[in-house]
Amino acid sequence: MIKTDILKKNLNLTINSKIEKQLLNWEKFFLEYNSHTNLISKNDTEVLFEKHVFDSLSIVIWSGFKAHTILDVGSGGGFPSVILAICFPYIKIFALDSRIKKINFLNHIKEKLKLDNLEVIYSRVEELDSLGVDLVVSRAVGKTLDIYELSKKHLNAKGQFLIYKAKNYEAELETFKKKYKNAQFEIIPYKLPLKENYNRNLIILKL
Repeated sequence: MIKTDILKKNLNLTINSKIEKQLLNWEKFFLEYNSHTNLISKNDTEVLFEKHVFDSLSIVIWSGFKAHTILDVGSGGGFPSVILAICFPYIKIFALDSRIKKINFLNHIKEKLKLDNLEVIYSRVEELDSLGVDLVVSRAVGKTLDIYELSKKHLNAKGQFLIYKAKNYEAELETFKKKYKNAQFEIIPYKLPLKENYNRNLIILKL
């Protein structure tokens, strides 16, 4: 179930009826596909909106979210790439993954929902020619420095790098600063709308 009231209250995000219908169709296709191909754990399907859709859309609380092109590194089941493509049809989204079962799903959902602004790429990020995007994002993939090193060539001259992280990210940022002395980070904390206390962070690199 897509809880538009929670999006409005917690993220100040209003979605129109067309987008809400798209999200409901996405949910149906996602759960159907996940029943035979493991995209997320079965336990997570019970909190699909709270843990994955809401988290993907939390990017809107960042005041710098003004991208026209986004590369999602390690898109997996489409978080955040597919959710962003549905909710922001004016943004070109590149969903990159090196696992064929995830790519098959991304192509499936792109076709089912007719997401013309979503481009699915089957590749490792370091093997792909530069895309020159405004924003590189990554969620639940790997360590901050590693992802940045592999993906920075895909940023245009004014491009930015954002990573979704849970707790205990501080050591990763310290490791990053050992290599990039001038690196600073904007850190935006938020909570997922779950019964338990589930803290998350948007971490935006400033170089």
